[in-house]
Amino acid sequence: MQVYRRKTLIGENVDFVEFAKLYADAVVTGSVDPFLLIRHDESRLLIVTDDGSVMLCHAYSPCDCFISYASSYSDGTREFVGLSGSYHAKDECFVDPTFAINAIHAFFEQAEMSDHVDFRRGSADSEITTFPKMITARQRVERTVVELRVQVSSELQTDMREVREYLDEVAGDPDVNIDYDDAIQIGSLCGGRLNHRQDVYLFSYHHNNGDVWSFKAPRTVLDGIADGTIDKLNVTASIPQNVANTSLNPSDVPPVW
Repeated sequence: MQVYRRKTLIGENVDFVEFAKLYADAVVTGSVDPFLLIRHDESRLLIVTDDGSVMLCHAYSPCDCFISYASSYSDGTREFVGLSGSYHAKDECFVDPTFAINAIHAFFEQAEMSDHVDFRRGSADSEITTFPKMITARQRVERTVVELRVQVSSELQTDMREVREYLDEVAGDPDVNIDYDDAIQIGSLCGGRLNHRQDVYLFSYHHNNGDVWSFKAPRTVLDGIADGTIDKLNVTASIPQNVANTSLNPSDVPPVW
């Protein structure tokens, strides 16, 4: 693992134990400089520490950037030092350092960081895709659209809980418009209300592997997903062509979440 402190290379072939010491020393001295980790597969992880919490930005292709976020929704922002200057990020992007360290360890091990920290699309410092050189774009995957019945994952349930909290918060507020297709962007969910009178919504769920699953549902179904009483969902899925061309019936294709 290559380790940069901002844009200064401070280590080659660094393992997790070595990095943990470097990181601990920086925290003790009160440094605000971020660390950038670059793995042999070109995947990058930017680590920002601020006021006892940590923000992680993960990029593994020019179009695939993800940012950490905590379970509680917040509109507050904070300024942080990035690779080339000062930037702003939402307070909710900063997570508990214990979970962040576990996610960093997973990055070293090429394991799932989302087992420890939630991520959504986006990056607070897009320069991680170009420094010290641009990440090579991943090979294009031909996709097709099919109808699937899928299992509701814990990640979807968590995101939908935040959606429910937001909808309750803005209910009756004349200054908030949720009646368009990307009015609500929380976690990996993006959508809006289709019909005000019937309280029907359309959402897309974006997966780390590029799959996108869309579903239309009334508010009662959204609440059922959030509280766990609904564990199956009919979706329109954009999936790889080679998966759709298998002998499996589309309804038998296992969900990727």
